[in-house]
Amino acid sequence: MKQIKQAELLEHIADAIQREGTLEPNMELENLEEWDSLAIVSMIALYEHLFGLKTTGNALRECKTIADVLKIASDHIAP
Repeated sequence: MKQIKQAELLEHIADAIQREGTLEPNMELENLEEWDSLAIVSMIALYEHLFGLKTTGNALRECKTIADVLKIASDHIAP
């Protein structure tokens, strides 16, 4: 199973949602201008591309913070 460091995954997520600047796990998604339906589709594609991980829009819509988004791929985040 492919694993990457959390910081690297955060960079991939920022790129996927087209965010300028860094993301932190405690950031609330509702406060991120970039978090919209296109970002959710981009995250589905990112997790599939990086890890072969299937996730759903519903699972991502339930996320409240970046940490919640990371939890979906927790098995793929290196300790």
